[in-house]
This record gives sequence, C-alpha cells and structure tokens, in this order.
Amino acid sequence: MLRPLIFSFVLLTNVSFFPNAPFNSSGLALAQNAALTPSGFDSTYKLTLRNPVQDKNFYLLSLFQRNPEVGKLLRRNPVLKKLGREKLQALRMAANCDDVGCFHRLFRLSDPTIETVATELKALAKHPQFKKLVMKDLRPSGAFIKYSRQSDAEMLVAAWKDAANGMNRLLRVYCLGKDPFYKDIDRASFDVSSEEYRKLLKVKLTEISLSRDSLFFEPTLDFALKLLEANRRDEAGRYEPLEQGENKACVQDMKNIRWSDYPYSFILVLGSGPPEGVNLSNIGAKRADQAAQLFLEHKAPLIILSGGHVHPMQTPYCEAIEMKKYVMEKFKIPEKSILVEPHARHTTTNFRNAARLAFRYGIPADLKALVTSSEDHIAVATKEGFRIRCGTELGYFPMEFINRISPIAAEFKPAVASLFLDANDPLDP
Repeated sequence: MLRPLIFSFVLLTNVSFFPNAPFNSSGLALAQNAALTPSGFDSTYKLTLRNPVQDKNFYLLSLFQRNPEVGKLLRRNPVLKKLGREKLQALRMAANCDDVGCFHRLFRLSDPTIETVATELKALAKHPQFKKLVMKDLRPSGAFIKYSRQSDAEMLVAAWKDAANGMNRLLRVYCLGKDPFYKDIDRASFDVSSEEYRKLLKVKLTEISLSRDSLFFEPTLDFALKLLEANRRDEAGRYEPLEQGENKACVQDMKNIRWSDYPYSFILVLGSGPPEGVNLSNIGAKRADQAAQLFLEHKAPLIILSGGHVHPMQTPYCEAIEMKKYVMEKFKIPEKSILVEPHARHTTTNFRNAARLAFRYGIPADLKALVTSSEDHIAVATKEGFRIRCGTELGYFPMEFINRISPIAAEFKPAVASLFLDANDPLDP
C-alpha cells in the first residue's frame, strides 16, 4: 500500500529537486559555478572508472580506497578496525567451506553490522576529510544525487547502506542462487549447488590478497566482485571508459557542433535483442534505419544507440555496438556523430543511461531529444504505465517529460536524477 504514495513523492521531487544545468548555444557550461545544479551535480566532474565494475556498483567504496586521508581515518576507527579483522578471519575460514551457504554466512553483512558502520560514519562525517570527500566527490559526481537534499552525514550513511545492501544482493544471487529481478537474463551462470561451482569459488578465493590493515568492507567487497567474475558478469564494465573508446570520436567532435542549428540534441534508438546466434535482429535494424533517416533529415547532430549484452542470456553481441556498425556501413554516418550506450538491459535504462551520457558529455540540457523505436514500443514508453514502471524499478522517472509525435517517435527531456548509481542492479548500476 505504501508504494503508490512513495512513487508520487518521487515524481514530485524528480522535477523540483533536479532541474537541469544551464548551457550556452555551443553546449558548453557557462562557467564553473554555473555547471552546478541545485542538486550539487557538477557537469565538469569526471567520474573516474579505474575498475568499472566496482566503481559503477560501489563508487563510495572506491572513493574510500582512493582517498589516503579518509582511508587512514577508517583504519584507525576502533569499531571499523575490529570489523575489518573479523572479515579477514572470515576470508581465511572460507577456504574450508564445504557449501556455498558457508561463503554467504562468512561474508554477508548483517543488519546490525550495517547499522554499526552507519553510526561510525555518521560521527566521522564531522571530520574535515570526510566533509571534503562529500563536497569534492559525493555531491558533484551525481552518483548519489538521490540524497542531494540530505545533510553530509545523512548522504554518507545512505550511500553506505546502498553499498552494503548491494554487496549482500550479489551474495544472494551469485552465491546462493536466489533469483534477481529479471531472472531470465541476470541469474547466476551455474548451478550454485554443484561441486563444480564450489570449487570455482574456492579458486576465486585464492585470488583475493588483502593486507592486515585492509578496510573493513574489503573482504566482502572483493568476494562479491569475484562472484560476478566467476559468473562472467562483467557487463557493467564492458567498453569503459566509453569516452576513450567507442565514444571517443564523438566526444572529441562535440565542440564543433552548432546546437542551435538543430531542433533536437540527439536521436535515441532503443535496442532489440536478436535471436540466439544472430548479431542484430531485424527489429533492431529497422529501428536503426529510422534513426538514420531522422539524422539525415537534420533533426539532430547525434545518434545515441542504446542496448547491452542482454538477449539471449550471456549473448556475445551488444545491441548498441551492432547497430553502430550497421548504420556506419549502410548509411555512411560518421563515427563522430554516433554515441553508443552499451549497458542498458531494459527500456527504463535505455532512457536513464542516455540521460547520463547527455549530462556527463555536456549535451545542451535546454534542448529536447528524440527517441525512435517500434510503434508498439513508443506507445508503451509514452503511457503512464511506463512512468509507474520506472518508479518501481528506478525510483524516479528518467525524463522531465515525454510526448509522442509520430507512430515511431517521441520527444523528451532527460532528467538529471538519472545520474544516480544503483547498487541493486549490478549488471547495469
């Protein structure tokens, strides 16, 4: 009974808490301070993905590891130090586990443990080094934008609980074999009760090397990441960093775009998973054809092709990458006019991830965007049911609005709330 009320609140806050940053006609931030939105997001902030799977799932924990002064404070804290020692002992004991349930019991973070850490972090939030971390990274990164109206301490605690629950979720799904939200495409790749899998996890355990003064969360974090690795679930990190690879040509050329020459900032294409053994489905090709036609009609200077390694489960083909190859070959559209978003696994995240690219790459927020797809797909995306689905799965609507303008196209504006990194969706956080 509470969900509709909560969702109504989210819809209200999506607009009032997260207005877009101002841009000039060239699409560049007007000034350093103008790049800041009221939420605290800074469009000039560079989200550093040294270890993309970890960083996208657990950016707070990565920041803890990378900041020497913060790390020192965490290691010196008596309560956290004790917890770290206990988890290191659990890591040693795991070598004797005879079933996957044993791994889960040793590495899982209990509710009381999570609350204990939260209490310590709340106190540490008063320290200048933690205040600096919040102001220099947590707020401007946008990764924790969901908590932008909370105090520094509240944001820190909320981010920690998200990370802790995210690690526990990985243990449940990829250690115990519990069903993820979308079990047909996101489940464990093995029978977790098999001897083969237990032996595989023991091999992965031997690859974890931590010092005595490791941070309190590192044994659980490292084992959780090894679970993803064992299951070949590195989807979140593939192709990253995009701006140095698949999106490099386009990002580098954006400074030359005269945005005022176009009615829309970009054309978003929603991917479609092909049958097994096929690299691009007929539906995906048709959607790409539609986008290419809109591009050639000068509707926007960019195409964003969206879709990850989704259908069938563990497919070697990425929807966005295959569509990119297709439009470049068939329509001779230059790479500098194409952005790929190769991680989305659902329609909700097609829109969310495209919004992330728009805000992080400095695409003008005052321009509307176009989305094209199959007729029935556009019909679904522009109905109230899709807004409700986004509220259920994401916690917010990734667009300020969306309006259907033809059977196969709609115009919309991305919402900056989309920047929030969600540790509960480990294959595409």
